[in-house]
Amino acid sequence: MKVIRDTLHGYIEVDELALALIDTVEMQRLRRIRQLGFAHLVYPGANHTRFEHALGVYHLTSLLLKRFGIPKEDSRELLAAALIHDVRHGPYSHVTEPLIRKYSGKGHEDIEDVLAGRHALADLGSSVCEVLEEHSLDKKRILKYVKGGDVELSELLNGEIDVDKMDYLLRDSYYTGVAYGVIDNIRLIQGMTLHEGRLVLNEKGVIPAEYLLFSRFLMYPTVYFHHTSRIAQLMFVRGLESLIESGGIDAASLVSMDDYEACVLMRRAGGYPQEMIRRIECRRLFKRAVYMLLRELDEGVLRELNDETKAKRIEEEIANAAGVAPEYVLLDVQKGEEMRGQRAKVLMGGEIKDLGEVSTIVNMLDRVLGESRRLGVYTPEKYKERVRRAAERVLGLDRDRTALRSTPS
Repeated sequence: MKVIRDTLHGYIEVDELALALIDTVEMQRLRRIRQLGFAHLVYPGANHTRFEHALGVYHLTSLLLKRFGIPKEDSRELLAAALIHDVRHGPYSHVTEPLIRKYSGKGHEDIEDVLAGRHALADLGSSVCEVLEEHSLDKKRILKYVKGGDVELSELLNGEIDVDKMDYLLRDSYYTGVAYGVIDNIRLIQGMTLHEGRLVLNEKGVIPAEYLLFSRFLMYPTVYFHHTSRIAQLMFVRGLESLIESGGIDAASLVSMDDYEACVLMRRAGGYPQEMIRRIECRRLFKRAVYMLLRELDEGVLRELNDETKAKRIEEEIANAAGVAPEYVLLDVQKGEEMRGQRAKVLMGGEIKDLGEVSTIVNMLDRVLGESRRLGVYTPEKYKERVRRAAERVLGLDRDRTALRSTPS
């Protein structure tokens, strides 16, 4: 047994299996994948990586197993899944997730190819696949843990209240310097119990669970949906997509690429991809021509924006109306995850209930988060006014203002 010093959790104990997985080429790549994409452009300290997060999730999983008196040797697949659950993230984590899904139809949780060893660089070290086979682990069971399949304790890693959220909220809060994600993980772990093989909250766990979900709710507008990092994210994705469409890189290579490699390829590409990465690196980002709450839009327009194909058409229409090249108008419709916390299970008086039944706070969070999502239209500063006027016409905002001015007082 060895220990690794972590900024948040202190000393993390790792056994032979964990060390072997940590030393694989796939896991080492996560050292070069930023956890929060381009949040460092807003919060300079947000340079933490997926590798650190993976260690934290492994540690919290170990603590929960200890809490339930389950020996590590009886949960090797779960511990392995905790370490490798993010191993298929592309450059800048969730930033490139839309591109990976678009070209492969798969997300970062679809790790079948990693388990089969199809992305390993065998000449540089062991692969995840080889380590799992050497230790005789059940790959199908590991996959179920990562994707949330029907297997005992799957809620621990892939549930409404899970160790993944427990680590990333605390980690993201610490490295950005905001106070909203500071949660008491030990208290929350003590508020969890096993019921018929399933992970549930007990009555003592309700308040710390509420705090976790409320912290997550506050982190969205402050960190995850901050307009500056979202603008950089869209610029990067569009530049990278242009490079893919021109044949400059194979989209399938994104899941084995790191942040630095993607940036170098864009710099060398010339044209639009090079311009986008240079703008990001010099922090010469597009500006907000329109930035408003989605709920303020006409319902018909809102329905179209929720359709990806129609939203792209609206974006092109705004560019044409402004007399600007389409690649210099970026439409951003915030969607994000649902809170889902109200569906977490609570054991109260011998009866299993949804957390939403016993917590009015949790029950309202998803609705309020939905109402706070925004629409952004971004463009270079020199086009800002032209694009603003065009966007208002296309989105019907100018009609709303005209009607407001003509209403008798």
